[in-house]
Amino acid sequence: MQLKIYSLASINIDEVYHVPHIVKPGETLSSTQRQENAGGKGANASVAAARAGAKVHIVGKIGHDGLWVRDLLSSSGANTDLISVLENTATGRAIIQVDAHGENSIVLFPGANYKVNKDDACRAFSQCSAGDWLLLTNETTGVADAIAQARACGMQILWNPAPMTDDMVSSKQPVDMVDILVLNETELIALARQYDGIYMTEGADEKYTSIARQVLDRLAIRAIIVTLGGDGSVGLVRRTKVNSHEVLVSSDSGSSSQSVASSAKSDDDIVVIRMGCAPVKKELIKDTTAAGDTWVGYFTAELVRLQNASPESVGSLASVTPTMVEHAMTFATFASGIAVTRLGAFPSIPERHEVEAFFNSKKL
Repeated sequence: MQLKIYSLASINIDEVYHVPHIVKPGETLSSTQRQENAGGKGANASVAAARAGAKVHIVGKIGHDGLWVRDLLSSSGANTDLISVLENTATGRAIIQVDAHGENSIVLFPGANYKVNKDDACRAFSQCSAGDWLLLTNETTGVADAIAQARACGMQILWNPAPMTDDMVSSKQPVDMVDILVLNETELIALARQYDGIYMTEGADEKYTSIARQVLDRLAIRAIIVTLGGDGSVGLVRRTKVNSHEVLVSSDSGSSSQSVASSAKSDDDIVVIRMGCAPVKKELIKDTTAAGDTWVGYFTAELVRLQNASPESVGSLASVTPTMVEHAMTFATFASGIAVTRLGAFPSIPERHEVEAFFNSKKL
């Protein structure tokens, strides 16, 4: 049986305004262009995972104004049967500024995304199989209930807790039930500050690795991945006796087979994987809005693909090895590298064959 991804997804209508620079407090600024696109962190990641070849089931809520977004999700290859359409509730919205360098600033209106509850998760997971993945962000309600239900069903869980809240630990969010946390550097620091005794080290190269290691030491999860924008990403993967014998990565996706590659460093039971950016020329960068979500979707889909190739390990720590994580990080990096060269959210997310071509040629 092939593993599936259930995505508890925020689904938005993105209003994108192109501006010379991000507006400052008290400033009124004219935009040079306006676009209305489908978006939402969860929806973006779901599209990315589907275009990467995974079987994706989206769980979410929209208003009648978002029916066209649901149609786009379906046409991208995702299953939308678990998206509910609400009466008298608007679809979530995102007001996005994109400056001349492709950087962005976003204001969210949650809308129907804040109507998601534990009953939606219960209805969705009644269809799942042990080993399936739950992919979720912090842009909907019902996150804690979904994580708890997914764990009870024997699912694997990847959580991208964005936007980060400052009470994630004190409110007893079920962080320890998660298999993999994916955060950017700002979210990592915000999470780390919620724990006592974490030393905020100086020095850009090692700072985030050290902080992530200290967070991982306080949790029983398999891995933490920190995306660092233009500085690439770093992954910390827990390696135990059961997965110290690496499962080789198949070369059919364009990556050569190896155990733990040269970018990975073993530190007792933790393997540190450092990943640079994809080779994208600065002048080609147009919009970074969906880059992180594209990364998350492709990363999850690649883990699923690799686990489907060795299903006997699913359900044990051995099912997420450092080699598998490194390969998934690499493929996700090239996918997000393509995304930043295009405008919009859904329109910027590449198809798998495009990522494979970029990975193999190292040229856009």
